[in-house]
Amino acid sequence: MSYQPLLETAIAAAHAGGAALMAIAEHRTTLRIEVKAESDFVTIADRAAEEKIVQHILSVFPDHQILAEEQTHTAPGQTGIASATQVQWIIDPLDGTTNYIHGVPNFCVSIAAKQGEQVVAGVVWDPVLRELFTATAGGGAFLNGNPIHVSASGRLRDGLIATGFPFRVRHLLDSYFRMFQGFLTNVRDLRRFGAAAIDLAYVAAGRFDGYWEYALNPWDFAAGVLLVQEAGGQISGFDAQDNIWKTGNILASNGKLHLAMQEIILKTK
Repeated sequence: MSYQPLLETAIAAAHAGGAALMAIAEHRTTLRIEVKAESDFVTIADRAAEEKIVQHILSVFPDHQILAEEQTHTAPGQTGIASATQVQWIIDPLDGTTNYIHGVPNFCVSIAAKQGEQVVAGVVWDPVLRELFTATAGGGAFLNGNPIHVSASGRLRDGLIATGFPFRVRHLLDSYFRMFQGFLTNVRDLRRFGAAAIDLAYVAAGRFDGYWEYALNPWDFAAGVLLVQEAGGQISGFDAQDNIWKTGNILASNGKLHLAMQEIILKTK
């Protein structure tokens, strides 16, 4: 089965969403900021980008399900629950909202198409650097049309590892900081950029050797998971019983470092 029509739709929708973000960014100092939860924000930019993205997807595939960060969209007569064969779009119109609010140029649009239990197409679009990360199931991963692969690093000591703070689940901070210390003493260095989708895309492109984070939402990681897998990397939860779609606990790596990273997490968790 060709997933190219889904990918092309995702690319066009991501560009539309990114254009909305960049236009509104010129006026970011006057943005109205709403608090969804502690340290979790939404702005008019999130909603404007989501509207453009959803509008484009439904214009091409009006019967598909939409799961987006700001609102779940369903067509008339639909239940909002995707069947095993139906395509569900998982959308983050602005990953890195806090960066965006503060003028930090590290944010993106993330769009994935999921069929049953499998993500079959994914796009991460960085409108600042104009980097388009794309993947389809079985079709490989690409950056601006060029194939990408995870890093070849085989030693954790040589690894540059990314992470994200569990700001939505602060009761996990003690556990997280133990992990952080465990990694910091065993890797070359750590990075925290504040946009999970970009972190995963960078693992796929070989810029980061691995990444872990607690309690993400599906729209934070859906596209990035496919990018890493199609670039030859490995994705899992923190342990064998950890279903990423239920817990949001993500461990991504180039594959060679996966067991070593998992060992640190399980020792310090």
